[in-house]
Amino acid sequence: MTLTISPITSPQDFNKIHPMDHIAWQTPYNPQLKHFRPQLSDPEEAIAWTHARDTKRFRERGDHVFMIKATDDATGEIVGWAVWEVEGGQQERTVASWYPEGSEERAFAEIFINGLWGFIGGRVGGRRCLDLASIVVAPEHRGRGAARLLIRWGTAKADELGIETVISSLPSAKGVYERCGFGAIEVLPPDPELWVEREGRGDKWKELLEDDLSGWLMWRPVGRDWKEGDRAPWVDA
Repeated sequence: MTLTISPITSPQDFNKIHPMDHIAWQTPYNPQLKHFRPQLSDPEEAIAWTHARDTKRFRERGDHVFMIKATDDATGEIVGWAVWEVEGGQQERTVASWYPEGSEERAFAEIFINGLWGFIGGRVGGRRCLDLASIVVAPEHRGRGAARLLIRWGTAKADELGIETVISSLPSAKGVYERCGFGAIEVLPPDPELWVEREGRGDKWKELLEDDLSGWLMWRPVGRDWKEGDRAPWVDA
């Protein structure tokens, strides 16, 4: 059975995508996920939140945002999806509005997310690049090459646009991106401010700090796969 990668052309696709997305993000454990969306115990409520967010994102997207899906040709089932975005300007500060104002979860998420984007932005230095904002594949369809196809769609688009490709990767996904032409350039450290802020915070803050929030900054040059000896433009610049 083959898979086809195609653009998401209607928010109706999300009716199939989001139930799969909700399950897929549960395994393997992603220590960063809780900072990017609310942790809702009711699956239907969690799916509805994601559906509303992505439908709004789809309708407001510009020509710099690419939402794509992997479909099983035999069944028509959507088995994975990804979002690619062209970056290169000033990153807007994220407000973690999915958590109550004044909560430790909200404050922690904002420091973590904005620190992450700030670190990457400092490395990329304003150059246009294609960034993988999100990718997920249904657990029962992993191993069929869906992730590779979704990633290779992005690298082909970057080559078409004549720009670099950058990914913030979890340690567990590093090998997948390396097999798709990316080099692991450096570790992405959590913002040190998270530990500075620990003083005066409650038990929830300390609990959130127990997770390994580090990652890898993956990079692919313009027009070809990374190879041993390649140096990202910001290294020793």
